[in-house]
Amino acid sequence: MLRWLLLIPLALLIAIGASSFFLFIASLVDPVMAMLTGDTLLVGFWAFMDEVFSSEDPGPIIMDAFLAVGRIVFTLLVFPPLLVAVVSEVVRARSVLWYMGATGVLTAAIPWILRGSARIASPAELHVSAVLGLTGAVAGLIYWAIAGRDAGGPSSLEKH
Repeated sequence: MLRWLLLIPLALLIAIGASSFFLFIASLVDPVMAMLTGDTLLVGFWAFMDEVFSSEDPGPIIMDAFLAVGRIVFTLLVFPPLLVAVVSEVVRARSVLWYMGATGVLTAAIPWILRGSARIASPAELHVSAVLGLTGAVAGLIYWAIAGRDAGGPSSLEKH
C-alpha cells in the first residue's frame, strides 16, 4: 500500500521532471527542435500579446493560454509515463525495455494520433517524433529505476 501512495507518485514526478528537462535541452541543442520551438514560441508569443492588448479584459485569454499549455504538457509529458506505469503495475511488467519502449513509442505517437490524418511525414516531423520518443524513453528509464523494477509487488518466486 505504501508503494501505491508514495513510491509510484514520487517516481512518476521524478520521471516527468527528467523527461521535461531532456525535452528542454533537446529543444535548445538540436537544430530542428530549436527551429520548431523557437519559431512556435516567437509566433505564439506575439499572437498572444496582440490578443491580450486588443482585449478589454485579458483575463479569459490568459486563462485559456495557461489551459492550452497545460493540456500540451499533460498530453506529451505526463500521460505516457502515467499510462505505462498503471499498465505495468497491473500486468507486473518489470523489464526496462518495456518501460523505455512503451513510453517512448507512446510519446512519439501522440502527435500522429492527434493529427488524425494519413499522409506522408516530412523529415522534420519524423525528427520531432524521434526526439519525443527519446523524451518518453528517458521518462520510462527513470521510472523503471525508481519503481518499475518492483512493479506489481513481489513476484511469486520472491515470496518463497
